[in-house]
Amino acid sequence: MDAIFRLPPQSPLAAAITADWGLLPLRVPMGWNVVYNTLLVRRLPDGTVEANDSEDLYWARTARPPWLTEQEAARKGGLQAREINLDAGWYRNCGFRIVVLDPDWDHERASHTTSDLEEFVVVLEGWLRMITEREELPAS
Repeated sequence: MDAIFRLPPQSPLAAAITADWGLLPLRVPMGWNVVYNTLLVRRLPDGTVEANDSEDLYWARTARPPWLTEQEAARKGGLQAREINLDAGWYRNCGFRIVVLDPDWDHERASHTTSDLEEFVVVLEGWLRMITEREELPAS
């Protein structure tokens, strides 16, 4: 596994990571089904953190609340009435890329690119909350 990112030792995110390769701890709000998460990280002896690279790091999709029937969701409308997908990966030409798809790959609603691991996590977690808690899609 090739390491491509480093977090400074004083980073709050780095404090939650051990010396063994493991999943990066993400705060995923209620209302999401995580299809896959392969974002692996580890702490190096000097205290910095490295992460793996892959075009397929993370994919989640919204889940209708169990107390809301399909008919009620359709009548209510809004984001709860449809499936929203959030996909993230590392691409050599642009860095980390997060994409909101509504409802599929033919309908990209928003995207964000960065080479900074902490910014990637902040945007990923923020968009997850925005979509399920505020029922808003991020601006393109």
